Amino acid sequence: MARDSSGKVNCESAFIDFLSLLNELKATGCNLLVVGDARPELFARASANLFGDPEAVRYRLLAATDASPQSIAERLPDPDEAPRPLAETTRLVNHAVTPRSVASASGSDAIGLAGIPETRVADSELEGLQSALVDGIEEFARRTDGFRPGELRIGIDSLGILFDHSGEDVVRRCLQTVGGRVYDHNAMAHYLLNDDYDSERVQALVDDVDAVIELRSVNPVNHDHDAEQRWRVPNRNLATDWVRL
Repeated sequence: MARDSSGKVNCESAFIDFLSLLNELKATGCNLLVVGDARPELFARASANLFGDPEAVRYRLLAATDASPQSIAERLPDPDEAPRPLAETTRLVNHAVTPRSVASASGSDAIGLAGIPETRVADSELEGLQSALVDGIEEFARRTDGFRPGELRIGIDSLGILFDHSGEDVVRRCLQTVGGRVYDHNAMAHYLLNDDYDSERVQALVDDVDAVIELRSVNPVNHDHDAEQRWRVPNRNLATDWVRL
């Protein structure tokens, strides 16, 4: 957080610094960690925001480890309103102990997912997940003439189950490899982890991401909304105030 000569927080200066950083991250690519002891639907809402404007052409690659078909569909554009068919702009990677198709799930849970290409993998060392994400990124790259900054969006929901089954070192190596491809293509990636910011698992990943987004619920009786977020950039000593999610 920016401070003046007296040591007090200079909110205006901090806000300008943060806006400058956001523009930099969008231009050069970024890896974002979304954390907090919050309801699953808040993580889905934050993920939908980070996947970008549904009315603009975006290429989206989502790896689901424990997200439901309904949750996945909620963060993707409405197929009837998207500027291009989702089958052309979206890829799903289904990583679970016993992966079952999410794109072909029956009933209302999978509305909007039909026809989206899906890769199913199950591996404890995350090599299959890592390869599927890298292959998905490179496949999109081959089909375009080059991405505009932020045109390619990647998400993993969530890291918690990966930590549980694979351990910290394996998760970090996977994110470092995927994160390198994110920078190569000026993309934006977000990784969800339902832990408090000060938790051991979050702090293990802080050095491998460009910013951390914290989520929290608030009482809608006292606010005009039910959830808030704030951004932290630890290596630049920057943090925003809590704002509406």
